[in-house]
Amino acid sequence: MKRWQWMITLLVLLCTLAACVAPASSGEAAAGKPAIATRSRLIVGEPALTDILDAHQSTNSSYMDIEQIGQALLRIDTKTGELIPDLAESLSFSPDGKAWTIKLPANAKFSNGDPLDAQALKDSWLRYKEISPFGSDLEALNDIKVVDATTMEAHFKNPPAALMVVLETAYGTAWDIAAAKAAGKEAFATSPVASGPLAVKAFTPNSELLLVRNENYHTNLPFVQNKGPLHLAEVQVRAIPEEVTRAGELEAGSIDLLFDAPVSAVERWKTNPDIHIIEVLRPGYTGLVMNHKRPQFADVKVRRAIAQALDRTNLVKPLGAAVAPLYAFLTPAMLDYSPEIETFAQKRYAYNVDTAKAALADAGWKDTDGDGIVEKDGKPFAVEMLVNANDSSLQLVSQVLQTQLKAIGIDVQLRQQEPKAMGEVMTAGEYDMGFDIIGWRDPDIFSLAFAADFWNFPKYNNPTSVEKMDAARHLLKPAERTAAYVELQKLWLEDVVEIPLWQSKLYIAARTWVKGLNVNSVTGQIFLNDVTVEAP
Repeated sequence: MKRWQWMITLLVLLCTLAACVAPASSGEAAAGKPAIATRSRLIVGEPALTDILDAHQSTNSSYMDIEQIGQALLRIDTKTGELIPDLAESLSFSPDGKAWTIKLPANAKFSNGDPLDAQALKDSWLRYKEISPFGSDLEALNDIKVVDATTMEAHFKNPPAALMVVLETAYGTAWDIAAAKAAGKEAFATSPVASGPLAVKAFTPNSELLLVRNENYHTNLPFVQNKGPLHLAEVQVRAIPEEVTRAGELEAGSIDLLFDAPVSAVERWKTNPDIHIIEVLRPGYTGLVMNHKRPQFADVKVRRAIAQALDRTNLVKPLGAAVAPLYAFLTPAMLDYSPEIETFAQKRYAYNVDTAKAALADAGWKDTDGDGIVEKDGKPFAVEMLVNANDSSLQLVSQVLQTQLKAIGIDVQLRQQEPKAMGEVMTAGEYDMGFDIIGWRDPDIFSLAFAADFWNFPKYNNPTSVEKMDAARHLLKPAERTAAYVELQKLWLEDVVEIPLWQSKLYIAARTWVKGLNVNSVTGQIFLNDVTVEAP
């Protein structure tokens, strides 16, 4: 059987993968010089924290919470782009891609000391398929066999091409199901057990997380020097929603590492010798979503008019160099990206106010009373747009959107709302307009974003789209898969499922006293294996 080469072919990368590494520790003193004192706790600032740490129950995560508690089976080598083992020692597969064999290291353990063997991995996959909102990742799974203590064999009815990206995250790995059953779903949600470099010590959902070193941790990653327990004893992760506060705390030294650093601060930090900045192109996009169940947006002519009314270049100006206008659904940081479909989409929905007004009129929306707002059947086109109260970028853009839509006669009122409540309202379909954020490298994410009950903010209902997405997720050959998503994007563009607005960069900033930090410049994954913190 072939081994890693098949996965490399499957996941042809469209960007050059390279590790971004903070300067080497000056604590590694030259001979005869005293070592620099270090401290054992790393303090991290994030815009927000999740409320669930169990990957099987969560719908969102950060590289500083779930991804540190869980340990991926596989990773992407940040220098060569090849898939390599992390927790797993190897993966092999049948020629048709329907049978996968995963080999685990002997005597592997979860952070609590429970055995992490083939049976534990099987139990974890079955629980993931059963209870996770993303359980469709294992939709093609037919059977799992435990060959021996370290070997699991999974059989699929179709080649699970989309599963490969899942396996490089904590979602597709082993979680301690024995501990989950003993604790119960509610308790395990906030104090789960896995095999990542860190384990949960204390957690206040949406506020603060204290992680401690997992003494049983071991990795096979070749690009880290330390393959055992971390040098750090603790990692404290704090939610700091306000951008100015986050930036100020990093500058003051109250935090060591800032994830999702504000763009405004990044510009001035580029000349600050005490702060190290890492830039990552985010996969996915931020888009404008309209509720297709609302009478104003049920007509595709209206949605097309709005797409033509948006001047994306001016729309993203308030956000600076961290973003770039986007017209199609896949970005360069995603697998199966095609620049041709981006050009096609840009021409299809080129900014043109007159064309947009004509499309609205063709749909029956006209300004008959001269007040600047179009009406239909005596009712003005007046809608409400939900905006994340903690996201200043969306707040700025929403004001520009409001102005651009007013130019074609649509009255948009803005309403800020806390993100969790906003998500619940949009999932329930009790809104007019809002924003959708796609953040996954594999385009299979759209099978959830445009079809799953817990997501599907547009309330899009197109059986053809579902059928084509189901077929695309099993295509092994990169060229065939890319072609399939080109056709899907054309369908989504014609239906105006939602309107992609921009792709953006992620900035990670660290004080230079943080040494040995390793960040994948394509995925944003953070590896703390070699990190030490010099006492400031």
